Amino acid sequence: MYYDKKWHEGKKIKAKLENFACLSAAKAVGLLEVTAIDVSGKRRMDIGTYKNLCIGRSVSKDMVYCEHEIYGVNIMPLEEYGEEPDVVIIVTEPFNMMRIVQGHAYHNGQVKNIKLAGMQAICQECTSYPFETNDINISLLCAGTRLLAQWEESELGIGMPFHKFSEIVDGIEKTINPIERNKNKRIIEEKIKENKLEDQVEIIYNKNYDDGLYKGI
Repeated sequence: MYYDKKWHEGKKIKAKLENFACLSAAKAVGLLEVTAIDVSGKRRMDIGTYKNLCIGRSVSKDMVYCEHEIYGVNIMPLEEYGEEPDVVIIVTEPFNMMRIVQGHAYHNGQVKNIKLAGMQAICQECTSYPFETNDINISLLCAGTRLLAQWEESELGIGMPFHKFSEIVDGIEKTINPIERNKNKRIIEEKIKENKLEDQVEIIYNKNYDDGLYKGI
């Protein structure tokens, strides 16, 4: 999308075409028309990211772009939205990504439709693909967003339709006791108390789904 880490640091951003550092991102979200050259895969081959035109074309045709035309995008923390956003994007470390996927799996089972190529990460893998398919998608991020937004090398991305967000949060909450270890449970319990949520979440120590499964432990 709009390649600036400010949106991930709590800033509000309204962006139109002239604010986009990456024109491929603008095409993904519906600000620019996709051309025949874009679909051909020739540019992807010419810049050396794929070994031949067939591979470049297959990647181009597999990209899922928004099928609408828009004037701009609003990007901000969830709590700042006055109306429901379309897509929620989270950039985080692998452990947290695991917990997000586990929260999703609690209600939906395995994630079956992950699509990634390490290209057009925030704009396509985390935004237009989830928006158009009504599904979550994980991204390893891409060289462009890592350069321009200065993500940590350890960070990954995930995008989801907004209506799935609360369900995933609920799934994370429901799987605290079977999955989290005591060290994390203590941290979670402290945060529960800070936010006065004791009547909603009960932490059970010394209990996990895999108790007794591992030999020698």
